[in-house]
Amino acid sequence: MARGSFSADMKRFADLTTANIDKQVRGVTLALFKSIIVGTPVDTGRARGNWQTSIGQPITGTVTRLDPSGSAAIGEAQATIGPAGGITWLSNNLPYIGVLEYGGYPEGPNTIGGFSKQAPAGMVRINVARIESLMKKAGGQRK
Repeated sequence: MARGSFSADMKRFADLTTANIDKQVRGVTLALFKSIIVGTPVDTGRARGNWQTSIGQPITGTVTRLDPSGSAAIGEAQATIGPAGGITWLSNNLPYIGVLEYGGYPEGPNTIGGFSKQAPAGMVRINVARIESLMKKAGGQRK
């Protein structure tokens, strides 16, 4: 056996493991972000269009993007999500995004009890809880 082959084997293993971890982290992050974006109620598409993905720090502004399907915001997320170990942010700074998440609308044809009929349980909290539950199950942990 050639000298140093153990080190080379360990390096290949470490590289493969890192690549697999990155792939899994990116996949889970994209699944979460996509669920939040698609779960955002649609009137004009402005709320879905204002989901912005960044690395390192959250975006603090808004955009004028109307994205009723969420495809542009999802595409941005897919292109931007960083590797494992870093922080990838999903931000939405519309003044009414908190009301969509936590309620507070007056009664009307599109609301019930202050919540949007399209997302009465919000879109962030419900999807974060769902992904956390799936990760616990995948990791063999029980609630």
